Amino acid sequence: MKCDVILPVYKAPEWVNLCVYAIFENTKPEDLNKVIIINDCDDELTKNCLQNIKKQYGNKIVLLQNEENLGFVKTVNRGLSVSTADCVLLQNSDCIISDNTIGKLIEHLKKDSKIGMICPLSSHSANITLPIPEGFSYSQINKILEEHFLGKNFDACTVVGNCLMITRQCIEKVGVLDEAYGTGYGEETDYQFKAMEKGFSAKVAIDTFVFHKAEVSFGTSKKKKERLAKNRELFFSRWGDVYSKELQKFQENDPIKYIHDHLPKDIWTPKIDTLFYIDGIVQNAGGVHVVVDLINYLSIKNESANIVFNLQYPYKEIMLFTPIAASHTKKLEVKRIVSTVWASTFAAKRLADQKKAKLLSFIQGYEAYFENASIYGKVETSYKMADNLIAISPFLHDELEAVFDKKSLVAPTGINFNLLYNNSHKKNKTPTITFILRNNVMKGDWLTLDIIKRLNHYKKPLKINLVSMNENNSLPIIDNENIELTIHNGPLARTEIYKLLQQSDLYVDTSLAEGFGLTALEAMAAGCVPIVSNSGGVNVYLENNKNGYLIKDSVNPNAYIKAIIKALSDQTELEKISKNAQTTSKGFNFQETIEEYISLFNKVDSLESQAEPLSSIDSEICGNMQQEHNEHAKKIRAFTIAKRLTPGPIKRKASSIINKLYKYSH
Repeated sequence: MKCDVILPVYKAPEWVNLCVYAIFENTKPEDLNKVIIINDCDDELTKNCLQNIKKQYGNKIVLLQNEENLGFVKTVNRGLSVSTADCVLLQNSDCIISDNTIGKLIEHLKKDSKIGMICPLSSHSANITLPIPEGFSYSQINKILEEHFLGKNFDACTVVGNCLMITRQCIEKVGVLDEAYGTGYGEETDYQFKAMEKGFSAKVAIDTFVFHKAEVSFGTSKKKKERLAKNRELFFSRWGDVYSKELQKFQENDPIKYIHDHLPKDIWTPKIDTLFYIDGIVQNAGGVHVVVDLINYLSIKNESANIVFNLQYPYKEIMLFTPIAASHTKKLEVKRIVSTVWASTFAAKRLADQKKAKLLSFIQGYEAYFENASIYGKVETSYKMADNLIAISPFLHDELEAVFDKKSLVAPTGINFNLLYNNSHKKNKTPTITFILRNNVMKGDWLTLDIIKRLNHYKKPLKINLVSMNENNSLPIIDNENIELTIHNGPLARTEIYKLLQQSDLYVDTSLAEGFGLTALEAMAAGCVPIVSNSGGVNVYLENNKNGYLIKDSVNPNAYIKAIIKALSDQTELEKISKNAQTTSKGFNFQETIEEYISLFNKVDSLESQAEPLSSIDSEICGNMQQEHNEHAKKIRAFTIAKRLTPGPIKRKASSIINKLYKYSH
């Protein structure tokens, strides 16, 4: 049997990109026919992403475009009309399948020809939700269920449409989804009861688990709630009596209860190969994004990885796992622990010693310069603690060896290529420049603002996007009528940054020390020409006057102004550099680095430890770090409790104060 996947898409291209990746990574070629993607009249970022996905997977992708927004039901029916395979998997774009999801569901169908519909368990589904416990990824849950319940299924009270397999025989007898359900909700259950009337059974496979975010496309608006109420009324008017009987049978034979009753009690002790130590999971930290992305992809590849953290702020990006609070590590089993910045190394070292695990230091920037180099000695001490170092660029590798006499492995670095790469090459009538203020002296915010002020004298129309991580910044006065300055208060979701880059001609970055310079590379993929300081890591991919502009006189604002005027004065040359930039970016697709990361971690296991015995000076620094860490941890616990207990009416004000206190203590 072969399966077609029907994937209706509306909003959230970052989910679509990960969803399709998981389909191809976790499905045997002999089980997969086509992935039919229907874009329900979504925005340019989504259209662009889908074009890149089509290029990546070729004729395995059927890409359809609705000329108007049809809603979920009609969009799925359009997909069904072009499907030809033995069975069809209806899948939401915010559903990520696990290892052999499609293959296992097909096996259930092969064993029982009466099954017309079957769905897996998921992290968020009516009646068949299995939450992901702390310290686990979705793929680890799938592995546990497969090991204990392979081949077992239960009668479904209501199948779930986020990941629902339907046989061709069922489709031929029942037809398509009922469009009376409008844009969606309840249509798959209505279909189930129609199928049961015709002699088909509907099942839940408990050997298969998928991640489902829920609400990504439909949201939680008042309009949606009204539609849901209307659809519930329609469903119960048709099937109320039958549903009540099925619900009673389901409750007497509940698959979730069965799972908990038949799993070993110690099964939920986290067993992790690679555990990243992050002090705070925050939206505006680029290093956090890299780590979370890496763990997501490792999870899809069925590798065991997770995060241990002290504090978690609202985080807008995808997480296919449940991270572990630092205070909940007592029963944890771990093979290797990775500190993600010098300040997390001491706590990571202590945990590694407790767990008899290897300690790695994942170095994403020239950390000795952080905090105006006031922590230089602590950074150096942190490198001596680690068994091995991993650097994200050849530049950092060379600096670590030359300055600190430390050898390191070089990790591959990449970007969200399918989301970023811009196929349109639109020419802006008014040139557009994007800047980002990171609220950090080392990132050259003072230079950025001075450059913007100097552009106030520019005599032609100009648009400036300024992303500011500090809403209290006192910004330059721009009184030039030719200049349209738009302030974007951050932190922004990455897709919002990507939209700005794709709509911009130039990206200007005045950072004085970059271990790699990821945003400049992202700009290049978006067709936005970077003008950046010659700050070390960017030299890995950027060549001056070829695919961007490198500013050697990096603390001179006039040098940036000169490059901006040069770029905007010759449109032909700018387009040439933009195309060269995009060509360069093709060599940095993050999806293609995951196997290299897996090999890198396996290689580290066989290397001898580089950890050094600490001298008396180092011990003093180490003691200071321990004291700071202990005080910091106390504050974090107090702030976390305060946020949890604060009454709703004053929560917003309290949260703002607590966030400022946390930043101060950090």
